[in-house]
This record gives sequence, C-alpha cells and structure tokens, in this order.
Amino acid sequence: MKINTVNKFLLISIDCWRFDALSRTNPLFNTPKFDLLTQDFSFAEKFFVPAPATRPSHTSYFTGLYPFEHGLYGQAYLKMFKGIPNLFQIFSDAGYHITGRSEYPDVFRFLDFEPFITAIDPNASAQHLGSLEDLIRQFKQPSDVPQFCFLHFWYAHAEYGMSGIPGAPSFGWLVNNNRMDEALHTYYAAVTHILEFKLVEILKQLHLSEWAIFIFGDHGEGICDEIINHGATLHQNVLHVPLLAHIPDVGNLEFPNPPISAIDLFPTLTNLAGIDVNYHGYGQDLLSPSKIDANRLVLSELDSLYGVRFLDKNNLEIPHHRVTSRAMVDNIEIDRYSEGVRLWSLTDGKYLYRENERTSEFVYRHVLSGEEFACEDPDRFRDAYDNILMNSNYHHLKTQESTAEETEILEGKLRDLGYIE
Repeated sequence: MKINTVNKFLLISIDCWRFDALSRTNPLFNTPKFDLLTQDFSFAEKFFVPAPATRPSHTSYFTGLYPFEHGLYGQAYLKMFKGIPNLFQIFSDAGYHITGRSEYPDVFRFLDFEPFITAIDPNASAQHLGSLEDLIRQFKQPSDVPQFCFLHFWYAHAEYGMSGIPGAPSFGWLVNNNRMDEALHTYYAAVTHILEFKLVEILKQLHLSEWAIFIFGDHGEGICDEIINHGATLHQNVLHVPLLAHIPDVGNLEFPNPPISAIDLFPTLTNLAGIDVNYHGYGQDLLSPSKIDANRLVLSELDSLYGVRFLDKNNLEIPHHRVTSRAMVDNIEIDRYSEGVRLWSLTDGKYLYRENERTSEFVYRHVLSGEEFACEDPDRFRDAYDNILMNSNYHHLKTQESTAEETEILEGKLRDLGYIE
C-alpha cells in the first residue's frame, strides 16, 4: 500500500491503560464523545508491551528495542545503554518542532529522552489539576512546521483519582476484600476521565487530515487475584493494551494477524516520516503488515532485582552526574530487592507463555480469558526466546556496563547453547 509521508505526529500514552478499558472491547465502557472522535481510528486487537512498567516500556516505544537491548531491564534501573537513538532526538535532528508533556515527567528522570519531556501545565503544582491551554497552543504552529508531539497521562495510575476523598478505601483493600467490581469501576472511572474529558478536548482542536495519531497504553493493570497493579509479574492484563491509530489518507490501517509490539511504532513512525535511520531491531513497520512473519512471537520482560519502585525522593533528588551506571550511584550498586525476579513471556496474540528465568517454572494461558492450559511443548518458547536473545543486533551495547547478575545469566545462556564452554 502506497502511503504518503506525514509531518505531524501525536503520540498519546495512557499510563495503566489495559485492554478492557475501552468501549470497543467493553460494551459497559461509556465514552460517547471519545468514541465519536475516534470512530475512524484503527484498533489493534493483538498489541502487547515489552515490559510491565512505565520506564522500560516507554524506552521500548521510543527506541524500537526490547528491554534487554536498551538496558532498562526494569522500573528501578536508572539509565539506558549509551548511544541508542530515540524518537525525540531523531525527529528533532530532522527539523521537527518537539512537544513532550507528561502529568508526571519525573518518571523519565535519567533517561536519554528526559530533556524533551516537561509538565502538561508548567504553571500547575498538581498536573491533574492543570490546564490544557498551554499544551494546545503548542499544536498551533504554522502549517508548514513539522511536529512531533508526545503526551503522557498519569491519572489512571495508583489510586485512580481516589486520593483526598474522605473515607475512600484503598484500592488494595477493595481487591483484598473481594470487592473486585468496585475496584474495577474505580479504575474505569479514571480512564474515562482521561478519554472523555482530556483527550476529547485535545483531539477536537486538531485537523485530523494533517496528523498521524497513535493512542496506546504503556502497560495495563492487573486488578485480579494474581496481581493488583502491574509491576510484580508478567500478566495478560498488564501486557495486553489498546492501540488506536489514525493516519491521514488511510481509511483503515489493517493490522496484521500476528501479534504486534510497542517496538513496532519506532520503524512505523520513522518510515511514515520518511526519515532514514540505522535501525536493526525486531520492530516491524505496521504499514507493511504482509511482511510480518505469520508465526511471530513478541517478547515481554520483567526484571525486579532492584525492586519495582522508582519514584521516591531519594531517586528524584540525585543529581544526574552521580548516576554512574544503570544500577550504580557514585559507582556503588543500589540496593537489591530480596523478592526480585526475572521473568520473560512470549505470545502469539492468543496464548501467553511465561517463564521464571531462574527456576524454569512456567504458565501457559489464554490472553483474553486468562484460562490456564497445559503447555505440551515449552521448548518451543524457550528456543524462540533464546533465538531472540542470540540474534539481536545490539549485543555490543551490553559490553558498556552489565551487573554481575546480568553477566552470569548471559554466560549461562551462551553455555547452554554451546557458544562457550
């Protein structure tokens, strides 16, 4: 399909946006204005993120790389590997006007693209109370000015807007006391607030005939017996997220039948912009679905060896120069998390296989229903995982800095595959 290049891009990330928090997948979800505005947007039914946390997931979106390739294995890792191109820098170098706004810009601290992202409303102390006027003014550039814009909405995170309500129960309490429906409705209300009252006001200001727009989740939310939120394990509620896409002059973008990943946006956007980049990752151009392998499996990873929390005062007040590596401050390794795990999962879009890298324990379940099945051939997934690791074109980045734990795991993999004795 011949598609003209585009010079105005808008990426909208909704933190914790899971697959069923959308009227297209949930008939009880009531967002009539948003539905009307996006009725012609294409919807991806088999879209997955490579990590269950904000920092590594966004880094994959912006680099087209899996976490093991860009170095931000988990939420508490501080930095990426050096020298990896990201979308902000690429589009800035190509002469685009860059707008990056977040309701919680501190979550991107120490990452290469941090300088491009500021607060939604620079004049507001609480971003969820801020105005959208300053942001919308950024879109009012002259028509011949190319634009690359990124928006990150945090309101659907954590207590989902319940903070400050007198007598409001904690979300964890609702889940633990079998009030799952109430917990879900509280979460749905937070997502509705973003879609119906924030995104509607933004999108209706734009001439959609000029803008390529992608709306997605950085990860989902558990809200089930196995996991309350998102960072502790690889779960289908966390990894399976919505993706809505609008491309000018394209009536309906036909997403491929195989699963697609957040890493696919990198080659899709750069190709759509006509920007030549030296990219050799696993991401696929969604504008050429016929070229995607019908047997494709997409990877997700979780490393919580340093914990799952990043946004604490100690991290946010560290000067940048003191962060001397991905897991070190002043050349001293940050504290380990005693309950940390390393997990990986692969999915064909219908079923998800998850394995603990240390114990080899695994689960195999249906993505939509969550029903568990016996996996007759786990070696199929283990071999596929090994092939992804070994055939990556970004192994050279690991030589920059790897923790002793990472080196041991990699050497073990190489030894099992016969690459070293």
